[in-house]
Amino acid sequence: MATVTPSPAAAAAPGTAAPPAPARLRSTVPNTRVLRAINPFVAAVLRSPVHRLLSGQVLLLTVTGRRSGRAYTFPVGYVREGDTLTILSGRHTWWKNLRGGAPVAVLLASRRRTGRAEVIEDRAAVLAEVDRLVARYGRKGAGQRIGVALDTSPPPTGEDLALAMRGHAVIRLLLDGAPDRGSA
Repeated sequence: MATVTPSPAAAAAPGTAAPPAPARLRSTVPNTRVLRAINPFVAAVLRSPVHRLLSGQVLLLTVTGRRSGRAYTFPVGYVREGDTLTILSGRHTWWKNLRGGAPVAVLLASRRRTGRAEVIEDRAAVLAEVDRLVARYGRKGAGQRIGVALDTSPPPTGEDLALAMRGHAVIRLLLDGAPDRGSA
């Protein structure tokens, strides 16, 4: 899939809410109410001996709120390359707490790890990451990882992707040395 660039019509003004994605590129991320209901179950599975059911694609991420100073832990999907984990945000803005190289803790395959977050908000970089995921996992697999149904017919255009990814960010977690034995 070729790299896509958004048209001027697809560019979002800073601080504005993203419009809904085109109808044929629907979000596959559940609404907030559903996430609040299922996240404790997913977290429990990830902390349990049967974590392998989910831990190949989902980890527990702990971030500290910028204003509250409170720690928040929730499950997120990821792609791993060595000690770098890549997360594509959904329509929720939790990732804004990670700007500026914020420290993070993760529970990854039953191992606690720490590291630093790098938030990439540049539209072209976000779309390039989508292209990379499509090349690696195909449209269906990439769509599952980013929370947008990409396995449509006909395939989505660059404009469709630019609109669907509006307001999203790429988060790279750069993990520190050896894993701890504790849990998040």
